[in-house]
Amino acid sequence: MSFVNSIATTKGGRHIDHVTKIIENTLTDVLKKKNKAGIQIKPHQIKNHLWVFVNCLITNPTFDSQTKEMMTLQISKFGSKCTFADKFSKQLEKCGIVESVLAWSKFKADQQLKGKQTGKKTNKLKGIAKLEDANDAGTKNSLDCTLILTEGDSAKTLAVAGLGVVGRDKYGVYPLRGKLLNVREASHKQVKKSSKFVYIQFNDFLFTLKQIMENKEITDLVKILGLQYKKKYTADDLKTLRYGRLMIMTDQDQDGSHIKVIFYSRF
Repeated sequence: MSFVNSIATTKGGRHIDHVTKIIENTLTDVLKKKNKAGIQIKPHQIKNHLWVFVNCLITNPTFDSQTKEMMTLQISKFGSKCTFADKFSKQLEKCGIVESVLAWSKFKADQQLKGKQTGKKTNKLKGIAKLEDANDAGTKNSLDCTLILTEGDSAKTLAVAGLGVVGRDKYGVYPLRGKLLNVREASHKQVKKSSKFVYIQFNDFLFTLKQIMENKEITDLVKILGLQYKKKYTADDLKTLRYGRLMIMTDQDQDGSHIKVIFYSRF
């Protein structure tokens, strides 16, 4: 609801845009401090939680029509500036809107990840070029299948050669790069300063949740294994997966340890 020189502007206008922009900027600074989960919050997500009442005096305002439902004067020609007192900013932080925006943003982020980071039990997978899938993966015999993760394509060649001995029914092979995520050298300070990421530390390894979630190899593995986002698996649930076991074949060096750390913390 808004008024310009006692005229009810029922469709809003640039005076509303001006005030809400200032509120958005104020709340953005607060959200950066309280957004411990590292969820990306966009300005429109804040605006959708606002209900604003504006009563202003503007020199020579212009409107979209004779009914004067929307004020169209450029902000630079208002003749005055809108400023908020520190008391207003503090009250804004305490009114509950910060918690509301964070809760909604977390819900939307979870919904996006659920769609992106979810697989299902299916016999045939498409779009994963380097996967050597087990013949029984995704079938009633999938619990007996083992997915072998190798460090690089050369190790994959060796593993695939071994399938000629044990057969392809129960064993699949998928090669990983030497490092899934190039973040081991990142410092605490560098990651903590980024408002876009959650940082996870395991022993001396440091990496971000956003990078893990958006990594193509991990996303492919979720599909290969048939995992469901945020589902906690029990022994009885293993029969719903495409593979019942996971074998990690890596070198005994930093890259190999890095790969194992990520899988232990992610899966």
